[in-house]
Amino acid sequence: GESVMATKIKVLSGGAFPEREVNSSTIGALKTELEIPARASVSVNGTGVEDSYELQEGDLVAAVENDKGGGNKFINL
Repeated sequence: GESVMATKIKVLSGGAFPEREVNSSTIGALKTELEIPARASVSVNGTGVEDSYELQEGDLVAAVENDKGGGNKFINL
């Protein structure tokens, strides 16, 4: 079978982008792995992506959740 390789990505957390190893290969799986709310928007390298986006080594990943007031707040990953 396929060997599962961890992918090193950088995640937005408190204004910095610490490197993090994840086992997910797609954004959809990453949401589950990092407990990102399903309704959150995820951007990679500054561009919004769908859950089907396949993670690449070194990607900068940020998750944003819409709050009730219509604003956005970054989710610390």
